[in-house]
Amino acid sequence: MTGFVPVSLNQFVKQYLRNNKGADAESVRAGVEDALAAWRQGVRCACGKPLWVAGSGVAGYGCFSCITGSAEPDGDPEIDVVCDDPFYELDGPEDRFAQVSEIIRNHPRDYRERLEEVGFVWQDDEYDLEYEEEAKEERKAVPETENQLQLIHFLDTGGPVSRHILDAYLEERYTPTPNLPLIRKYFKQANPQLKAILLKGLSINPTDLDLLDDLAYFSEFDSMLGELIRFYAEACIQETDMERFSLLAQDFHMNTYDHGYDALQELTAMFPSGAKGAVVQHLFDTVDQYDGPEDVLF
Repeated sequence: MTGFVPVSLNQFVKQYLRNNKGADAESVRAGVEDALAAWRQGVRCACGKPLWVAGSGVAGYGCFSCITGSAEPDGDPEIDVVCDDPFYELDGPEDRFAQVSEIIRNHPRDYRERLEEVGFVWQDDEYDLEYEEEAKEERKAVPETENQLQLIHFLDTGGPVSRHILDAYLEERYTPTPNLPLIRKYFKQANPQLKAILLKGLSINPTDLDLLDDLAYFSEFDSMLGELIRFYAEACIQETDMERFSLLAQDFHMNTYDHGYDALQELTAMFPSGAKGAVVQHLFDTVDQYDGPEDVLF
């Protein structure tokens, strides 16, 4: 069993909408936020176990076992702030505070070490433990297959993006056992050859949801928000299937909103009427417009 996979609230909503067509984004987000607030107040499943916040947001309050019928999670999503809590398995907030107080009272000289023994992690505000763990994985990562060897050789040396190279990337992306740390470090480096692969793929299929998602991730490490916006806007223009158009519009919104860009407002102007206009208006009315940075001015 691999346990829970930490995801942000936005990521969970996005994944849930993709897997459950017709679900309402605002309702899903509100449900998870409500479950998260309940978890913070110490609410537990009727069986006494901690809430599975992600599942409780869409299925009602309950632990993982009661909601799914499975004993343990195996790669199932859980909201990251819950997974990051070192006292997640304790009975409630009172128990957490009581344990900390008892350790500090009984071990005043070495309480830091004692707290670490029960799972407490000391973090500086400027120190990102998760980032450091990922960096360690990336430094150790090496190609393990012939396909990875060819792909990494291209990413390191460059050259024209052939169909063979694009297929190598897609094969690695969709394999059940991808070498995530190996490829992830090239995203974080804003590797130009990797960007060229993504652009080549989008030149062949401009509405590919996964390649656009990869480009959005790449943009987190490169100054290319304007470029990302253009690709999403063009994809929305070209897509003719309304279900896929709805997913594109949602991705466009979620992958740019934190950067201060209001994609739904732009799409409303692009599609003032018709089937696409109706989809955009529905999303505009239902997607939670949470507070973000000020709009980007072009």
